[in-house]
Amino acid sequence: MAGACAAFRVRMAGTARRAPRDAARGALVLVAAVLAAACSSTSEPAARHASTGDRRAIAAAGVGSILAGERARSRRAAPTTTSSSTTTTLPSAPFAVAETHMTFTGTTRGSPARGGSPAQPSRTLPTTIHYPASTAPTAEAPAPPPAAGSYPLIVFAHGYAAAAADYVPLLRDLAVGGFVVAAPDFPGTSTASPGAANRADTLQQPADMSFVITSMLQASAAPSLLHGAIDPNAVGDAVQSDGAVTALATAYNTCCLDARIKAGVSLTGGAFGFDGQWFPPGTPPVMFVHATADEINPYSASTSMFQQAQSPKYLLTIDGGSHVEVYVDPRGSPTSRRPWSRSTTST
Repeated sequence: MAGACAAFRVRMAGTARRAPRDAARGALVLVAAVLAAACSSTSEPAARHASTGDRRAIAAAGVGSILAGERARSRRAAPTTTSSSTTTTLPSAPFAVAETHMTFTGTTRGSPARGGSPAQPSRTLPTTIHYPASTAPTAEAPAPPPAAGSYPLIVFAHGYAAAAADYVPLLRDLAVGGFVVAAPDFPGTSTASPGAANRADTLQQPADMSFVITSMLQASAAPSLLHGAIDPNAVGDAVQSDGAVTALATAYNTCCLDARIKAGVSLTGGAFGFDGQWFPPGTPPVMFVHATADEINPYSASTSMFQQAQSPKYLLTIDGGSHVEVYVDPRGSPTSRRPWSRSTTST
């Protein structure tokens, strides 16, 4: 099979000790690398070596320094000559990170009834945005201007009966590395809305993802806080659980393909629920991350997709990790309380 095809393995075991900054090396470096994926010609899965030591959840570990190195090597924003006598050097990672909120409302599709509220003829997507900032936010200036330059956009889809807020450490770490990260709360499945989640509404979420991409690109093109901050030619998605199924359909199923997505990362996802062909020729690079002790989606869901996907493709295996605890901050999430220790091995 042509193109890059890489496999990674991470071991996890319970502990109360805190992890160092490189804990997510195998996973989130590739979130950066996949967006600018340079296809290799290897034909067999390759293992990656990494140091052994304390490790904790991917989301809470912090990967700013690693992503900084990736961005430093791949940024187009090397010193830019603006005239024969003037040279402007744009900033590079690690960046200060700020947060802002935008609400996008689409009028072509409806939302289900939830929590005593009736069904609506439109879909409202409150979206939390983490972005590289020109300076650290303060109480007086909580949303400073973005750092100079334009940055790749990652749209993140939360899992079923979860919320964008559950993944804040993970999303901030991506922004530290030089990404604008948009995390919508879906009207039918987010716990940010009252009432029980509606699994059937997951089928609407690929269109939600595309709508958020469109809305974010419009925000970057128009006079706004994010004016000029997004590179429209560098769009990816990174998603977890049923959110991963959503994003996979958006980028890798003929039912819902959005050609603007140049790379995707699926965290404990699966390929189900959508009509159409999965992973048709020409689909973009993809990375799968899955824990072997996942009690919701079996590990085989990702290995099966890895086999089907077009190259370049990547697989990160987490030995012993569960469905949620790997990705959310165990100190802050109500659904994940146990810290982790993790070491990496290769075969």
